[in-house]
Amino acid sequence: MIGIGPAGPLGMDGVTVMAGGGAAEVSASSSGMTRSGEVRPGADITDHDDRPFWIALSLIPGVGPVGFRRIIQRYGSARAAWDAGPRILEHLPRKVDEAPLGMRRLMREGPVVAAQRVEEATQRSGGTIVTALEAAYPASLAAVEPRPPVLYVRGDLRAVAGSCVALVGTRRASGYGRASAVALADELARAGVVVVSGLAVGIDAEAHTAAIVAGGRSVAVLPSPLNRIYPPRHGALAERLVASGGALLTEVPPGQPTGRPDFARRNRIIAGLSQAVVVVEAPDHSGALLTASAAIAYDKELYAVPGPIDAVSSRGCNRLIADQQATLITSPAMLLQRIGSKHGAFPVTVSSLSESEGLVLAALLKRSASIEELMQGTQLETGSLASTLTLLEARGLATSYGGATFHATLAARRIGGVP
Repeated sequence: MIGIGPAGPLGMDGVTVMAGGGAAEVSASSSGMTRSGEVRPGADITDHDDRPFWIALSLIPGVGPVGFRRIIQRYGSARAAWDAGPRILEHLPRKVDEAPLGMRRLMREGPVVAAQRVEEATQRSGGTIVTALEAAYPASLAAVEPRPPVLYVRGDLRAVAGSCVALVGTRRASGYGRASAVALADELARAGVVVVSGLAVGIDAEAHTAAIVAGGRSVAVLPSPLNRIYPPRHGALAERLVASGGALLTEVPPGQPTGRPDFARRNRIIAGLSQAVVVVEAPDHSGALLTASAAIAYDKELYAVPGPIDAVSSRGCNRLIADQQATLITSPAMLLQRIGSKHGAFPVTVSSLSESEGLVLAALLKRSASIEELMQGTQLETGSLASTLTLLEARGLATSYGGATFHATLAARRIGGVP
């Protein structure tokens, strides 16, 4: 184990971190802290603080969570490992060409200076550093191994202290997958559950957005540094997420390029933070299935939304269910019941619908459909059907993805009594 329990060897109690604006607010008193509880950048928490060595050691290229854990187990502390010099690289699970040069540079700089440099860069990004030595480190992650030794956080880290559920899935989401993600995230958020995902295009973005719109909180785990949101198109979504009381987390320090291993580790952090993982839509070889594998390894609850048997985008979910690795989820209500949460309160206003609106909405509540299918099912003329769909979309009762297939929205399903 790295450290002793959630707090590591320091054993600090009662620490709360809010990373917005780069200040870490804590309710513990010790040297290196101001009376208001603010941690001074680069300050030692105790005279024997291992924190600068811990941060500096994590900056060595190729020292991921597994390598870090092996080094600490071998030498007992980050300070002792640092004193051992370059031979600690022999304990890494894989050889990285950049590791020797990177370590020599860090040793010339010194651990305290290196740690302070990274802390200052993190603060310029509006964030703060939390190591696994500190009680502020998420308890859910502290309970798994190998845990990330260092987290870079922006936002309110208290968001992960309560009930968290991960919603993950493919970037190339179908209309069905997007609608499912919105429905699940909306209901979770209204029930007070924090929605965790990876800020990626597709299912992730739909889940984050729906949670925020519902008035809830969401946490995004990034494969990139805080100063370089990935994907860039979701910079505004990241800002909304933080402003609504959520948080951004990453184990990638500022300025470091993003590589393929960072995406895989991001998926493991998502699973580690959450009490349950829901795979909403995923084809074979999807990154979401790596999150599912991590959930299984961490003994977390794993759920999957079933899809059509001929849908490539649902093959991963259907296989998880068929192999009895994941529990089938058919509605938000079922998920809430499974995780032991209660429904939120939904203020619903019902506007009177015309006969044609009622016909079309009734058809969409049964199943999503194309224009041609709706014409056959409702017997409406093309012009009448088109105007009816326009009115339903304006009311927020119907939507389409790509303009080809129409779906009943979450509000429509509530009005129609469909779970």
